[in-house]
Amino acid sequence: MVEQVLLNGEIAVATLHKPSVLDDLTAKYPHTQLLVYPLDVANEAQIKSAFTQAKDAFGCVDVVYNNAGQGGYQELEGIPMHRDRALMGVKFWGAVTVSFEAVRFFREVDPKSAGGYSSKYRAQQ
Repeated sequence: MVEQVLLNGEIAVATLHKPSVLDDLTAKYPHTQLLVYPLDVANEAQIKSAFTQAKDAFGCVDVVYNNAGQGGYQELEGIPMHRDRALMGVKFWGAVTVSFEAVRFFREVDPKSAGGYSSKYRAQQ
């Protein structure tokens, strides 16, 4: 998804658990088009910080795309409860927390945001 956004000439702020995964893109695109930050979606403070960093760098956030997840190869009943809770922290609560912060950000911090439309669309209005 990030690469497609960049190929379309748009700006992207990519957050991921292991930022080194995008080293090829950070070498290819300037910081004025791509910023990459570490993010653990189970950490609410990091989520809030990511939105703040995006606003500081580019002035707004137009779209939030959350694709965080973890996988396991085991029968459900065989997963230890501590591991199951960690998976739910990422797969469910991580998505919920990112969504809650996005809504708060769009309403309170960036109320002039087009709410999911690209900045090109907003500039045309």
